Amino acid sequence: MVFKTTGNKSEPVVLFFHAMGVTGESSMPVADKLAGKFYCIMPTSTVYCSGQRYCSKSDEVQQVVRFLEKQEIKEIELVVASSIGADLAMAFVTNAKIPVKHIFFDGGQFAQIGKVTRRIMVPFLSPDLIRMEN
Repeated sequence: MVFKTTGNKSEPVVLFFHAMGVTGESSMPVADKLAGKFYCIMPTSTVYCSGQRYCSKSDEVQQVVRFLEKQEIKEIELVVASSIGADLAMAFVTNAKIPVKHIFFDGGQFAQIGKVTRRIMVPFLSPDLIRMEN
């Protein structure tokens, strides 16, 4: 994963999970507006990171948790998730031990996506594989 941040680390944390087809930076217009009062974290899924491979949803969650631990973040004020990012955000909220005060899901996949469906979808999402097909 690649993590983009904006704001002051001493402020309450807003954690964004992006939609399919975009990166964490897609949340930057909103994050820039919040940066005066919040520390905004925008991870980009490994699916969209050059040289990285998607392993599993739990691996993605663990990467976010490790980043938050390195940043010494003990609580999250708000999790914002768009589209399929809601699936990863739900896994984060239900599996990570970091307290989350508020959650906002914008559209998206609220049902769990099965492993078989995820495996079928991943090759179509990977930029490296998409480039090879063109």
